[in-house]
Amino acid sequence: MKIFIETMGCQMNRLDSELVVELLRQAGYGITPDRQGADVVLYNTCSVRDHAEQKVFSRLGADVVRKRSGAGPIVGVLGCMAQRLGEKLPKKFAGVDIVCAPGQLFMLPELIESARAGRSSVAVDPGRGEARNLAGRENLAMGSMETLDAGRDPASGNSANSAQAFVRVMRGCDNFCSYCIVPFVRGPETSRAPQAVVEEVKKLIDAGRSEITLIGQTVNSYRHAAGEWTTRFSDLLALLSPLPGLARLRFVTSHPKNFGPDIFHAMRDLPNLCPYIHVPAQSGSDAMLQAMNRQYTRSQYDELIDQARLTVPDVSIVSDFIVGFPGETEDDHQASAELIRRSGYKNSFIFKYSPRPGTAAAKLTDSVPDDVKKRRNNELLAVQKQVGLAHHRKYIGRDMAVLVTGPSRRSSKQPATKPGQVQLMGRTTGDHIVVFTGAEKLTGQYTAVTITDANDLTLFAELKS
Repeated sequence: MKIFIETMGCQMNRLDSELVVELLRQAGYGITPDRQGADVVLYNTCSVRDHAEQKVFSRLGADVVRKRSGAGPIVGVLGCMAQRLGEKLPKKFAGVDIVCAPGQLFMLPELIESARAGRSSVAVDPGRGEARNLAGRENLAMGSMETLDAGRDPASGNSANSAQAFVRVMRGCDNFCSYCIVPFVRGPETSRAPQAVVEEVKKLIDAGRSEITLIGQTVNSYRHAAGEWTTRFSDLLALLSPLPGLARLRFVTSHPKNFGPDIFHAMRDLPNLCPYIHVPAQSGSDAMLQAMNRQYTRSQYDELIDQARLTVPDVSIVSDFIVGFPGETEDDHQASAELIRRSGYKNSFIFKYSPRPGTAAAKLTDSVPDDVKKRRNNELLAVQKQVGLAHHRKYIGRDMAVLVTGPSRRSSKQPATKPGQVQLMGRTTGDHIVVFTGAEKLTGQYTAVTITDANDLTLFAELKS
């Protein structure tokens, strides 16, 4: 059978899809990029914003039409939408055969075989209120996570030439920001045993992966207790950094309240820990931060940014912002703009607020008109464009090491300056996008470039001779 999988959303979903592909291959299924020709169509979904769910609903509507004609595939919904909607999905879309939550992905081969036999399946994780015993709840989450993650083939991945890999160190979130569905669809925070992470990273390095990104919903809240010893996130970084062959170590995404000096000291002292943090602010206004239940104040966030730059002067910082949260005033909005200017972000991800069912904020009146949300969104984007340009231009004239990830998205439209050369793209330790001309065989390798120009999102370079 040929299986097509489409992935929406965050890095965690990308990793889940990679692990699912490997699981299905090991079970004897084929993977195809052709949705129309597939026997099984799987959507690995995101519930963070309404737009992401509407995209899936559109796909499912088209699949239902195909199935009515008798030519449709087995259809499965995976991930956060599966957990959020559960039994409601096949009731709304009669063509859905499989509903599989993030913690149940290891069951997919079995669920597909059930669908082939004409039986639909709904496999969701226990709700936060269903597993009241903390140890039992953590054991459930840990078991499903290790079953999927430990079964990965280190030699597989999205690209045969890739030197990069994601490694999950924790899953879930206990913060309950008032706008966010993640604690309900990804469950409580559960951290993997440090040795399990170390062993997985070793296998990936042996398979040629030299840049590892540690991921989690709130990765810097990693904390694993065994007996009297507790491993903090900074301890885990210190365990991984000395591994032979590990050129770069990264982590995403972090919550501001979980940063302590120990993590910045690790970034300063560990030579292969990249000077990059993604630390979403969401707003620059204390009133909005309180309404969002972010659990820090604007002054505390400013202190965090100051501490990062004092300890790691060349650190690249990325943030997220929500505009138009219920009750947001023009003063609140201007506070966010001022925070972007003060923090000097490399880039920011800026989104219009949309209520998510089941969250605390969904009970609030969505009081900011859509045209105001759109204007504020564009205004913050314009501020970030100015800030990002200033950030990127400071690298002009510098020599930098980049990991070449392959031809740029526009390489096919760029005329070749020399035979055998294309426009390539690479990443610095600070996660800057660098575009330059070179041989495609450089993909997966580290090379030195000189930065010659910049815009607000990209560095332009020449190979260092």
